[in-house]
Amino acid sequence: MGEVRHLWWSWSALTLMAVGVAVALTVRAGTGEVDPAGLAVGLFGLMLAVVSLRQSTRAQVSQDTDTAELADRLAIGIRKREEEARRRLLGGSDRTIDVAFTFRPSPAHHAAGAAPHGTLEEAAAYYRALRPGRLVITGAPGAGKTVLALHLMLLLLTDRAPGDPVPVRLSLSTFDPRRDKLEKWLVEHLARTYRLHPSSAAALVDSRRILPVLDGLDEMDDSGTPGHGSRAAAALERMNTYLHGTTKGQLVLTCRSAPYEALAGAELWAQDASRIDIVPVSLAATVEFVSARAHNPARWEPVLDELRASPAGPLAQGLSTPWRLTVALAVHDERDDEGGWVRDPADLLDPALRTPAQIRDHLLNLFIFAAASTDGAAAPYTRQQVRTWLTVLARYLRANNSSAGEVAGRRLSGSDLVLHELWPLTGRRRARTVHVLLVVAVWAAADLSAAFLDEWSVYATNVTLMVLAGLLVGVPPWPVPSRLERVSVRTPAGRSQFVNGLVGGLFWGVLVVVLDMGNVVGLAVGLVYGSVVGLVGGAMVGFGLAGVLSDTPAVRRSHGNASPRGMVRDDLVAGSAIGLAVGLVFVPFYWFALGPVLAFGAVFIYMLLFGLGGGRALAVLYNRLFRCGYRSALDTLFRPWRTFGPLFRTGAGPALGAAGVRYAAFLLCTRPWWSDRPLPWRLGRFLDWCCDVGLTRTAGVAYQFRHRELQDFLCDVPAR
Repeated sequence: MGEVRHLWWSWSALTLMAVGVAVALTVRAGTGEVDPAGLAVGLFGLMLAVVSLRQSTRAQVSQDTDTAELADRLAIGIRKREEEARRRLLGGSDRTIDVAFTFRPSPAHHAAGAAPHGTLEEAAAYYRALRPGRLVITGAPGAGKTVLALHLMLLLLTDRAPGDPVPVRLSLSTFDPRRDKLEKWLVEHLARTYRLHPSSAAALVDSRRILPVLDGLDEMDDSGTPGHGSRAAAALERMNTYLHGTTKGQLVLTCRSAPYEALAGAELWAQDASRIDIVPVSLAATVEFVSARAHNPARWEPVLDELRASPAGPLAQGLSTPWRLTVALAVHDERDDEGGWVRDPADLLDPALRTPAQIRDHLLNLFIFAAASTDGAAAPYTRQQVRTWLTVLARYLRANNSSAGEVAGRRLSGSDLVLHELWPLTGRRRARTVHVLLVVAVWAAADLSAAFLDEWSVYATNVTLMVLAGLLVGVPPWPVPSRLERVSVRTPAGRSQFVNGLVGGLFWGVLVVVLDMGNVVGLAVGLVYGSVVGLVGGAMVGFGLAGVLSDTPAVRRSHGNASPRGMVRDDLVAGSAIGLAVGLVFVPFYWFALGPVLAFGAVFIYMLLFGLGGGRALAVLYNRLFRCGYRSALDTLFRPWRTFGPLFRTGAGPALGAAGVRYAAFLLCTRPWWSDRPLPWRLGRFLDWCCDVGLTRTAGVAYQFRHRELQDFLCDVPAR
C-alpha cells in the first residue's frame, strides 16, 4: 500500500503543477491566446483523470495481489520455460542419468526428515519430507546439480496443488547480499523476468508462495575456497534470516562440494537445511545411459570394456559425471554428409590422454569443434569465430567475479549474459558515450530542415540542445526495456485500465489541443478534435500501450515470459510504435496547420524521438527542443509537449528504445577495428544458435554457458 500511496501523492502533485502551469499561461498570455472555456474543460478533465487513476490503481493492486491465482498463472509459465531449459541441458534429449545422492549432515541445525540416500527420480518425495523445506545440493563439477534442481522443480510443478509455492530458479551470481535482502532481490527478479507488477511480486514473496531455487553459490566468488568476508558467506547470512513465520523460509541451494565445505569449515552453512551430495556415476549407470542415448551402443564397447577393467583409471574419472558423459556421446555420435561417423569413441583410449583433465579438455575441445563444424550446411559460423566470440564472453564473465566486478552501482554477473547490459565489456564509458553520439547524430539528421528552412544559427542551437538531451538519454547506466502488451478487457484489471485510458486520453486530448491549439483551429473545432484524439489515444493506451509509457516496472503488468533476444527487439519496436501512434494522432492538425509534407515529417520525427529513448529528453528540454521554424510552423510542431512538461519532469517520462540503442552502441564498440574483444554484429542471433547446438542455455532474460566447466575451459585453454 505504500507504493500506491506514493503513486497517489505523485499524481496529486502533478495535478497541482498542471493547474499552476495553466494559471500561469492564462496570466502571462491573456485570454487572447488561452481560451477560458478551454481552460475550464481541461481542468475538469484533469480532475476526472486523477480520480479515475486512483480508482483504477486500487482495483489493479487488489487484482494483482490475489496471490493464489497469480501463483497458479506463474507456475504454468515457469513449467514451460524450465522444460525447455532441461531439454537443452540434456542436449536435446529427454533421457538423463538417474544420479544418486547421499545425505551429508551439517555441523548443526539441519532439517528434519532427511533420508540417508536418494535418486534423481525420488527428489520430489525426498524434498517434501524435509521440515522445513530447505535443501542444499552439492557435488563435483559436472555432477548434475543444476539438472537435479531442474528435475526437482518440474516434479514439484507437475504435482503442484493450489496454494503450493512456485519454484523459481535464480542465478546467485547476480545477487548482492551486502546491499539487498533476499526478499527484495526475489521481487526484482520476478518483476524483471516474468514482468509481474512489483506489488504482485512483493505479495507472492511476502506470502512465501515462491520457492527460491538458488543456483551457483560457488559462482559468487573468484576463490574456490570462500570464507568470512566473501559474497557467498554474506549470501548464506541472508538465507539464514529468510523466515516464514517462526521457521526458516523454504529454499533450494546448489553449490560445488569443495566451496561449500570451505564455508562450513569457517562455520558458515545454510541453517535448518539438509545437504545432499551427488555421488559419482556408477559403472552400471554409465552402461545404462550409453545404451539409452547412443545411436549405436556397440561402437562404445571398447570404452565400456576399459571402464570395467579400470574402474578407478583416468578414463573412468574423466567420464565420472553426467555432463562429461553427455559431451562424449554428443561429439562421438556426429555423422557426416554421407551418413558415416565423424569420430570413433575408441579415440578416448588414446595413450596421450593420460589424466582426467586431459580427457576433459579433449572432450570440450571436440564439443566446440563439433558444434561449429563447417562440414554441415547448417553451420553459419566458422570454428574460429565461435571459439573467439565465446572466449571473449567467458573471460568477461570471469572478470566480473573479481573485486572490480561492480559498475554504476550494480554487481555484474559472473554467469549471466543480458544483451542490453553487456556494455561494461567495452569499458565503463565507451558504450555510453557512443550511445549519446548515436542519438545526437540521428536527431541532428532529422532536424536538418531547420538549417534549410530557417537559419543555420537555429540549427546550431538545436544541435546544442540535442547534445544535452543525448546526455540525459545516455547517462543513465541501466536503461529498462519496454514492451507492447495487449490487455484483455475481459478481466477486471483490464477493464479498469481501459476506462482509465479513455478518461486520461480525453483529458490530455482536450487539454493539449484546446489550450495549445485552440487559438489556431478555434474553440469548437479544438473541443471536437481534442475529444476524438483523446478517445482514440486513450483506447490505444487502455489496450496495452500504457505498459510502455514509463520506464519504471510499476506500470507493466504482463505475466508473460520475456526472451533474452526479444527484450532488445521489443524495446525498439515499442519506441517506434509509440512514436508512430503519437505522430499519426496529430497528422490531421499538422496537415491543417503546416501542410501534408510537414505533417508526415512530424510522424517520422516522433518515431525517431521515441525509438531512441527521446521521451525523457523531451521531458526536460520541452521548452526549446527542436525549436526552429518556417514562419514559426515547425516551432508549433512540438508545442503540445509543453503541456506534458510537469509530468515528464517528475521522471515518469518514457525512455523508450534506450535499452535497444544502448545495445546497438555496445555492438559498435566491439568491432574488430576498434576493440581487441570482437563480437558478432548479431550477437543475440549467435547466442540463440549456440543454445540450439548446446553451447549455451537461457536462464530468464539471460544467456548462460551450458556448463561452468565449459566457461572455464574457454578462459584457460588456448584454441587448437
